Amino acid sequence: MELIVLNKRKDFIELYLSNVPLYIINSIRRIVISEVPSMAISTVIFTLNRSMFYDEYIAHRLGLVPLTSEPALSKYKPPEECSESEEASLFPPDCFVKLDLDASNNGEGLLTIYSKDLKSSDPEVKPVYDDIPILILGGGHKVKLEAYARLGRGREHYKWSPASAAVIKYIPEVFIDRSRCLPECRKCIEVCPRNVFKATDSGVEVSEAAIINCNLCHLCEKVCPSEAVMLKTRENEYILRIESTGSLSPKRILLESIKILEGKVSELSRKLEVQGVLK
Repeated sequence: MELIVLNKRKDFIELYLSNVPLYIINSIRRIVISEVPSMAISTVIFTLNRSMFYDEYIAHRLGLVPLTSEPALSKYKPPEECSESEEASLFPPDCFVKLDLDASNNGEGLLTIYSKDLKSSDPEVKPVYDDIPILILGGGHKVKLEAYARLGRGREHYKWSPASAAVIKYIPEVFIDRSRCLPECRKCIEVCPRNVFKATDSGVEVSEAAIINCNLCHLCEKVCPSEAVMLKTRENEYILRIESTGSLSPKRILLESIKILEGKVSELSRKLEVQGVLK
């Protein structure tokens, strides 16, 4: 297997993988979305709501605020070991983090309440971004609530998915039939949005440095009057892109997904042995 890090930022990672079956990469992609746990608000208790917004609307917006989750993975119990209760006093501290919101507008204009106004009981679990709007209070309006966050998984609700995007891209292979290619025809160069083709004295060639950027739009095939261009995909070569919501770093998301996949395979193997299938 070959692995190359093509691009890496604080909230984004792009990997080139070769000699790896698609089903393995797709398993990692699906686990990234649905299995890697992160913190999110699951329950909101309103003490007072004198605003223009319904309780359900505010609770929904609070649930979608990404929370820092890296330290939480080792500090709090996984969702399988935690059960919610409708009574705030019964929310176990090893499962839940409380975030308080006490906001009021004593003026006459409009006041926007942001994610930074949430006060967390755990300084290591807080909104990733301070400037996410939650609601707008009119003059004399007031909201007071307690929000409880816990670890969860994307399969339960997408708000617990630490990845805003996880996609697989095929690596293209572009073939040019020299016996058909017309040297004076440069239409494939003109229409290609990713500059995969380059002009030469003999006609057109493929830029190997740019081919990885090809988005498989097939415009080059459609505009070629002599049908000299053919586009395929390489076998067992892919690009895996993971974009984080900020709750976990892309590296941590990837490592956790691999660990979960290994655990699932080990559990399957153990059950097969118990059933005598592997004997």
